[in-house]
Amino acid sequence: MAVVVNPAARVAVLTRRGKVYQAEAAFESNDTFYIGRKSLKGARAGELVVLRTDGRGRGEVVRRIGSQDSLAAVMEAVLIHFGVPRGFSREAEAEAARQAGMAYMDDSQRHDLTGLFTFTIDPDEAQDFDDAISLVDGPGDGESTLYVHIADVSYFVPYGSILDREAEEKANSVYLPVAVEPMLPPVLSSDACSLKPGVERKCVTVEMVFARPAAGSGSGGGGDDGDDDGMPAALEPSRTRFYRSAIRSRRRLTYNLVDDLFEGRGELEAELAGTLDRCRLLADALRAARHRRGALNIHTFEPEFRLDDEGGVTGVRPRPHSESHALIEEFMIAANEAVARFLETRGSECLYRVHEEPDPAAVDSLFDLLDDLGVPVPEFSLKKGTAQRAGQAVRELIRKLPAALSEQQRDSEVFGEIVLRSLKQARYHEANLGHFGLASRAYLHFTSPIRRYPDLVAHRALLNELHLQDWKPSRFDLVAAAEHSSENERRAAAAEHLGDDIVLARLLDQRLYHEGWDRRFEGEVISLIPSGLFVRFEECYEGYVHVSNLRGDYYAINEKGSALVGRRSGRPYRLGDRMTIRVVNIDKLRGKVELEPAR
Repeated sequence: MAVVVNPAARVAVLTRRGKVYQAEAAFESNDTFYIGRKSLKGARAGELVVLRTDGRGRGEVVRRIGSQDSLAAVMEAVLIHFGVPRGFSREAEAEAARQAGMAYMDDSQRHDLTGLFTFTIDPDEAQDFDDAISLVDGPGDGESTLYVHIADVSYFVPYGSILDREAEEKANSVYLPVAVEPMLPPVLSSDACSLKPGVERKCVTVEMVFARPAAGSGSGGGGDDGDDDGMPAALEPSRTRFYRSAIRSRRRLTYNLVDDLFEGRGELEAELAGTLDRCRLLADALRAARHRRGALNIHTFEPEFRLDDEGGVTGVRPRPHSESHALIEEFMIAANEAVARFLETRGSECLYRVHEEPDPAAVDSLFDLLDDLGVPVPEFSLKKGTAQRAGQAVRELIRKLPAALSEQQRDSEVFGEIVLRSLKQARYHEANLGHFGLASRAYLHFTSPIRRYPDLVAHRALLNELHLQDWKPSRFDLVAAAEHSSENERRAAAAEHLGDDIVLARLLDQRLYHEGWDRRFEGEVISLIPSGLFVRFEECYEGYVHVSNLRGDYYAINEKGSALVGRRSGRPYRLGDRMTIRVVNIDKLRGKVELEPAR
C-alpha cells in the first residue's frame, strides 16, 4: 500500500530569481509555485516553508520551518511532509503531567520484584526504556525463570482519555536520525514510564520458566547452523504467569557494552556478568529452536548513525546483527508469544501481529529470478502451489541460501532483501492469522507500549483477562485500530527511510569534499527499475545509475527482472553484481545520490 503524504501541507524550499519568488516542492514532486511578495510572510530564499496552494500554480507561506542547510529544519520538514502529528494538545500535556504523579503512588497490589537483579539493554542514544529483564535459577532443578518487565503504560494512560486518543491517532513514535516524535508526552515516555536505573517503576511482568539450557546447546554467536542437536523444535516455557509488578533496574546497559563483554573486551561486576552469561545461553537456545521450527533468518541493511554530544551526525555504520541485539530480541519474542497464546486461548479481543503465508505466484517469480541469477532454488510448481507449499519452499530456500551465497562470494543482505520484497508485509489484525516469518502460531506486540499503540492495546486486553483493568472495545474499534496502526507504521517507515537517506547524502557530501569527487567506490547492484539501477557502496551509501549513464548501448530490464541488458552488446548489469562507480551529483535536501560507472 502506498504511503499518503500530507495533502494539506505542501513542504517547499523558497527560491528567488531576480525579483520573482518561487517555491519548489521539497520531496514528492517537481512542482513549482509562484509566491507573491505579500504571501512570503517574512520568509527568505533558501528557507523551507509550508505552503497553502490555490491549484493554479500560486502559493502562500503559512509557516516558516527553517533553512534548508539546517538538518533539524529538514527533519522537521520530513515529519510535516508525511503528516506525522506533531506535539500534543494542552489538555493531553496537562493530563500526562497529572498521570505522571501516579508513578510514586503506593500500589500494594503489585508484586514487589524490586529485590530481583534487573537491568535494561538499549541503544546508546535511547531515551525511553520500556523493557527490562531478570533471570534466576529455579524454581526446580534444571530450570531457569525469565522475567520480562514491560512499562505499565496503561496504568498512566486511561482508556478513552484525551491522552489515549492522541496516542491512538499517532499510533507509534517516529525516530529520525536527529529527531524523535514520541507517541506519548516526554513526561511519560522519557520519565514516569521509562525504566530508569535506581528508580522504582510500575510494570507488567511476563514470568516464564524454561528448562535450563546447557552450554553449547544453542546456535552460538547469534546464528543458526541448521544442525539437529537434539533440541526440541520449539522451546516454550513450561509455566507462565502475568501480573502487575514493581521493579527497580540495577543497571542501564547498552548493546555496545554487552557486545564488548561477550567478545572479551571489558569487565562487569560478577553478579551481572554471570547473569548475562546465563541470558546468553537461554537466548541462544530460544533462537536455535525458533529457527528449527521454520522461522526465517534474514538479515537486511539498516544504518546506525554516530552522534556527537550536541546531537550532530558524525558517522554511520551498518547496524550490527550482534549477540546483544539478538538476546533482547529473543526474550521479547518469547514474551510476545506468551501473551498472544494466553489471549487466544481465552478468546480475548486484541490486536495480533500477523504475517501471512506468501503468495504462490510471487514465490514462483522469485524463484525464476534467483534461478536466472545462478542461485540454487528448491523445486516449486505454481500449478500445485498453495500458500502453505509456497511457504515451505521459501523456508527451504532461506535455510540453504547462506551456504550457496558464501560459495559464490555474494552478499547475503542483498539477496535477503530480494526475498523479503517477494513476501507479504506484516500488519496488525483483529484476528489471529499466525506469523509466517517467525513460524509462530500466535503473535502480537506487547513489549513496546511507550512507542507503539498496538502494544498498549495488548496490555489492556491482558489486564482485562486478569481482572486488573476493565476494557471492552467493540469489534469495529479493533478493526479501525488495526488498519490505522498498520497505515501509520508504513508512514513512519517511509519518513524514517527518507530521513536516513538525507543524512547519508550529507555524510557522503562531506566525505567527497575531503577526499575529492574523483573518488571511485566498489559497490553492489541491489535493485533494478526499467529506467536504471541502484547500487550500495561503502556498506551504507546508496545511489542511482540512470540508463543514460550506462553509455555505449541501450539498456532494458529483462523478462525475469534480474538484469538490465544491453540491446546490442547483450552485456548485463545483474542484481548482486559488483560495480565500480563514482558520484556525479548529490541532492542533499532530498537524499538522492546520482552515480555513473567509473571509467
